[in-house]
Amino acid sequence: MEALGYLYERYVELIYGVCLKYLQSEAEAEDAVMQIFEELIDKCRRAEIHTFRPWLYSVAKNHCLMALRKASRQVLNTSDPALVQSGALWHPDMENADEIALHLLRQCLERLPLQQKQCIDLFYLQGYSYKSIATMQGEDVGTVRSHIQNGRRNLRKCMNRQNHNNDE
Repeated sequence: MEALGYLYERYVELIYGVCLKYLQSEAEAEDAVMQIFEELIDKCRRAEIHTFRPWLYSVAKNHCLMALRKASRQVLNTSDPALVQSGALWHPDMENADEIALHLLRQCLERLPLQQKQCIDLFYLQGYSYKSIATMQGEDVGTVRSHIQNGRRNLRKCMNRQNHNNDE
């Protein structure tokens, strides 16, 4: 605990800066700093640390990215009843821009090939790692990465087509 206190004093500003950069909120950054330092004891025991500062930076960055991913999963929950198809969503009213984008995303997700759709869902919406998805799907990690990359590309193309069709 004494060592943790020393590390906290020495690196709290670095970690706070990293968290603030990613989370864009002072309150969320402060909470994240506390969570990171709470987890640090266990992580230090399990990890093979050669240089502490870059390792700690990576831990903080990954913590923030996971928090952002978790928050985006809550926003993009495709089972949300608010995402049910509705004619009102197609009205070009800018107040409905987020709803329109989510509706388009859901439509385009449904059009993806099955492996891409499953991998996108497991990775982005459910938060599984490449390795976990590969194990569940019975595929290698490279194949899962390829499905996710191709799925993202196909989603982007589909959404661009949909946006273009709606503008006409």
